[in-house]
Amino acid sequence: MDGQKVVTRNLVPRLIIGMMLGIVVVAVFLMLGDFKEVGNAIAEMPVYFIVPAFLFTFISYMLRLWKWHAFSRWASFPVSFRANTSIFFIGLMMSITPGKAGELIKSYLLQREHNVPYAKSIPIVIYDRLTDLLAMMLLVGIGLLVYPIGLPSLILLLLIILSFFLVLQKQALVAKLVNWITKPKKLRGFRDSLHAFYQQTLFFMRFRILSFAFCISVVAWLLECVSLYLVIQAAGVDVSFVASILTFSLGTLAGALSMIPGGLGAAEGSITGLLIYFGVTGSLAITISLVIRFVTLWFGVILGIIVFLVKGRAGKRIF
Repeated sequence: MDGQKVVTRNLVPRLIIGMMLGIVVVAVFLMLGDFKEVGNAIAEMPVYFIVPAFLFTFISYMLRLWKWHAFSRWASFPVSFRANTSIFFIGLMMSITPGKAGELIKSYLLQREHNVPYAKSIPIVIYDRLTDLLAMMLLVGIGLLVYPIGLPSLILLLLIILSFFLVLQKQALVAKLVNWITKPKKLRGFRDSLHAFYQQTLFFMRFRILSFAFCISVVAWLLECVSLYLVIQAAGVDVSFVASILTFSLGTLAGALSMIPGGLGAAEGSITGLLIYFGVTGSLAITISLVIRFVTLWFGVILGIIVFLVKGRAGKRIF
């Protein structure tokens, strides 16, 4: 069986399930916000705000692709930038699928098409997501500056992130921590795997790589916060840029922590709730939430589908 048939068989059913879940989420929010009001609000949004929102999101994708390719090069994977581009965007396509396939599909494709063992690629995929998570925490701290306690909260988050990075450098401490976590009988079977995972990612714990990955992640996700701010401006409501940062980063973080594919429902609900808190009316908050999710989530899914279909025409030479 050629590579394209194998990949298609594994991806398409999960993708369809994810898209159906997305449709259900959108339908529920449209009913909550009044379909007609939401439709009118979207139709009245000026194109000169929406187009740059897509542009900033695309630049964010390219920065994250740069980071992913840098990881690949540092790990000595025999993968070209062109091949990594395909892998990255197909990963975006699968971000709405059940079973966290969006994150693991990168390892699958690296192994299937480039003979990169799972044991080497999975730690890199997880490390990539970890730097995104830490960057989002920092953006939440920046967003909290809209409150009087914002500066202390930001400093506290910075100290937590810095401490996390420093702890990761301490091999003996991490080894003891892993042993303590896996002390219960039910978790003991994971001990060797966790030690191996840490050793595999130890190279990426170097300050030069950590700082590069973290800074790229912060800038990339900040650009998507800018996209939200542009959508808010298009809706004609008064929400500050800092509040936009908090709304997008906290909403995205909530979606990620929910463990729901693509954060579907959780992210939209969090963004809507925060916008209402900042004074946006219910229907308009739902409108903004749905639009920004299309700009930052579904835009990536669509690009991924296009890449998958274009590359798929080559049969075995999928990448």
